[in-house]
Amino acid sequence: MMSEVPLRKGWCPGALRPMPAKDGLLVRLRISGGIVAATTMRGIAQAGRDHGSGLFELSARGNLQIRGVRENSLPTLIETLDGFGLVDGDAATEAVRNILVSPLAGLDGRREAYDAAKALEAMLAANTDLHTLPAKFGFLIADGSELSLGAIPADIRFEWTKGTQSFAIGIGGDANEAIFLGQCKGDAIAAIASRLATVFLRLGMAMVEPPRRMRELIARCGANVIAEVAGLSLSETPRHGAVEEPCPIGLMGVHDKHCFGVGAAFGSLDANMLGAVARAADIFGKGEIRLTPWRALILPDVSEGRADAMRSYFTTHGYIVDREDARLAVAACGGISSCAHGTTETRSDASALMSFARRLTKTGVALHVSGCAKGCAQQASVPLTLIAHEGLYDLVTDQSARDAGISDARRLDFAAVHGILTTLAGKDGRLSSLEKR
Repeated sequence: MMSEVPLRKGWCPGALRPMPAKDGLLVRLRISGGIVAATTMRGIAQAGRDHGSGLFELSARGNLQIRGVRENSLPTLIETLDGFGLVDGDAATEAVRNILVSPLAGLDGRREAYDAAKALEAMLAANTDLHTLPAKFGFLIADGSELSLGAIPADIRFEWTKGTQSFAIGIGGDANEAIFLGQCKGDAIAAIASRLATVFLRLGMAMVEPPRRMRELIARCGANVIAEVAGLSLSETPRHGAVEEPCPIGLMGVHDKHCFGVGAAFGSLDANMLGAVARAADIFGKGEIRLTPWRALILPDVSEGRADAMRSYFTTHGYIVDREDARLAVAACGGISSCAHGTTETRSDASALMSFARRLTKTGVALHVSGCAKGCAQQASVPLTLIAHEGLYDLVTDQSARDAGISDARRLDFAAVHGILTTLAGKDGRLSSLEKR
């Protein structure tokens, strides 16, 4: 199987099309709506033990990845996952089902976003013409709940706006960068997404080098052309102001209910941690776990009075329960230890810098240490990004690694980077002293 799945830039792994990595095959589970039953989570944990390294990751798109899968164990693993309803009919259907929906969708009694996501999944599976969409082409449905998806970019996005036409239709970028093309009801989302994705493919195929993302198409032919071909029209952009990355850690109120969120350093977990969260879902909640794009897990429908017990339980099992924990200040991929593109020990460097990074912002990711220009660990821009190149780093501010790319500018060794962050931490995190590149 390894020889049939060549490693190439821009490829997103799945269950039916895993990616070879240095530690074995990487199997990514695109779990519908990001909702996992406790019994299923226990099964995934055991499958990781039986057929992989017992290590897992939460991805920046809210997916769960099984690491270190042995090639000869893959067929049995797929059979096991299929028994949990986690495997699509074919690899093309799996790949196109790249949908992010608000992690709290439906918990406040509003089901529009959740139902729209299910309808969108069904449409993408049925419309084989869309199975040629680029691997990273993504859809997003935000329900306006406390945990905002505004800072997360998407090719086609739907933002909750209230009113009879509940969702604003956006293309390209995050909630502030996107260009909006009117509004629609939740039950129209799947059809409109289909039209826009079809237009993306139609216009792109007419170009010598077809674009990989919607904002590339916008740059080349203009949003007005895309809107016209899709039968839509440009509209005023919803006003979001500064969109900060939320921190889904600890006790959270949702309407008249409560949830409890826990984080994992760098999004990395082992099978024991997955088993522990499954037990907690049964003990403290209603047997359900929700995945998030912020490398955190949420237990819905918990009792406010048991918050201290949950903090103690999850701390014992290696989870992050404090919103100001320094581990939440950094994002980093596996680097040289797990990725063929990596040339640097990114996570050890990130660990050494996390205390300085936390002084830049009280919550959210302040520093992204990326093993290459792909920026897999963090899609959105953050205050500081380090892009590794043979043990040295390019340092950029307020950009994503993918947008910044690898620069020919002067590269910094770790000692220089450490000195810069030390200085910034002493100046209360003011970035004005850095030369932006």
